[in-house]
Amino acid sequence: MKYTFDNSGVGQKQASVVALPDAELRAEVDFIRTDFKGWMRESFDLLPHQDQQLDIMPADFTFRLANAIADHFEKRTMVQFNKETRANENSDDLKELILFGLDEITFTLTSTPSVLVPELAIFIRYKQNL
Repeated sequence: MKYTFDNSGVGQKQASVVALPDAELRAEVDFIRTDFKGWMRESFDLLPHQDQQLDIMPADFTFRLANAIADHFEKRTMVQFNKETRANENSDDLKELILFGLDEITFTLTSTPSVLVPELAIFIRYKQNL
């Protein structure tokens, strides 16, 4: 099933992923890590301009974002997501992609070292005309 790429659709997709049985969750996480753009296209009913924006995402950024999302899903936690909407969603107006927690890694030094995954937040908003 493809979800709409809006707050509701992304929330529904995330809820379905974190509720998967262990083996299916591993497969989903592997798909996200190895082909994030393919996962996005398979998961969401993207508009033509959204598909184009996905195409132009730099590879290193895509890799980091995919792994951050996969890390959260692996721990069965959802990513905070908010996308502004406009009356004409088919618009290719410029948008800002704002991310929090993408590059933060916290190490906990105890008798068994562990890595804490920081909360990831993704916000998509329209750029203001100046």
